Amino acid sequence: MRSPRRFTWVAFAFGAIAISSCSKTETRKPTFPVTGKVLLSNGKPAENASIVFHPIGESGPDIVRPRGKVGPDGSFKSTTYDTDDGAPAGEYQVTLELWLSSGRGDEGPTNRLPQKYGKSDTSGIVVTVNPSPTELMTIQLQK
Repeated sequence: MRSPRRFTWVAFAFGAIAISSCSKTETRKPTFPVTGKVLLSNGKPAENASIVFHPIGESGPDIVRPRGKVGPDGSFKSTTYDTDDGAPAGEYQVTLELWLSSGRGDEGPTNRLPQKYGKSDTSGIVVTVNPSPTELMTIQLQK
């Protein structure tokens, strides 16, 4: 016969797993599709640049920061939880970085965009995501 103590421990463990998995989906914020375009100062697409949305007025380790990758034509789609699912509605400061190596093999990748675009407090790019599909105005980077 099985010990009641062992059964209690196993039931507790399964209950804890069930509760923790439910709570993760409950903390997800609703997301809305976000698309846009990023161009360099010469008008060419900022291909392979990473774009990150930093929510204004939120802080802490559990902040959701939607992100995306700029394609060959300069377009991007944002991702928060699942690929291309969008971003929660709200206002964001945007950062952009484009990490490339020289191709000579003697150094690691470096950010090819001006440093100001790599920090949310200096990028100067603020966008609003609506509680519906949002197409952002083209982001034109300056030197």
